[in-house]
Amino acid sequence: MIPAWLSLLDAIVALVLLAVGILGPHFNLVLPMAGFSMFLLSFLMALLALLIGLVGLWRTAAPERRAGRPRAVAGVILSLLVAVPVGAVMWRWMSMPYPEINDITTDYDNPPEFVQPPGMSPAQMKYDRAKFQPVQSRDYPALAPLKLDGTPDDAFNKVAGAAKARPEWIIIVADPKTHTIEGVEVSHLFHFIDDFVIQVRPGPDPNTSLVEMRSRSRDGTGDFGMNYNRIRGFFAELKQGGAEAPHAQPASAS
Repeated sequence: MIPAWLSLLDAIVALVLLAVGILGPHFNLVLPMAGFSMFLLSFLMALLALLIGLVGLWRTAAPERRAGRPRAVAGVILSLLVAVPVGAVMWRWMSMPYPEINDITTDYDNPPEFVQPPGMSPAQMKYDRAKFQPVQSRDYPALAPLKLDGTPDDAFNKVAGAAKARPEWIIIVADPKTHTIEGVEVSHLFHFIDDFVIQVRPGPDPNTSLVEMRSRSRDGTGDFGMNYNRIRGFFAELKQGGAEAPHAQPASAS
């Protein structure tokens, strides 16, 4: 009857890991990456509980061991309740063809730099061109700055208004003197923080402006395309009056 007990115990541990992994970051009890790690570990624990539970069901098939069967059944059911949804989410993530990059910019030569990232120093947020440019240029369609009609002052007012209208964005800096906007977006599930910075610069032609943007994730080495699509989507809103472009796929997948 030991497998039945172990299955139930492992399934409970998997359920606790799942709950803490998701709820912990929401209530600032654990760091986002720790919560994500618990989420992944819950799947492994659930698989282990399922395997042991199946052994427990087989071992408790004999009449003299039927007393342990309810625990084996409970272990199998609880493990499936964790393994199936978590496994489905993990499969969706693994099937995404996005490259391993978490810092995207519209300008490799003079990328917008962060001045007041909350909880971070500007030095920690410096753009690593040698690391990121080869991946972005190889695996994503070209991402150019957005050209707008009007002076930088006029363009900044338009850009700032559009940025502040996005409910998922938290604006930290909106400086009309430097035409710079900084902010963060917090993911729903694990509260991962993505930082973005937008700069409006003089355009190549009279009475035109260029909108440069950079978006990066603080955790991990990949972002499932979030930063690239954040820039594309915002530029599409500026150009089309709120119509967001469909999510981009990496160049290698097209």
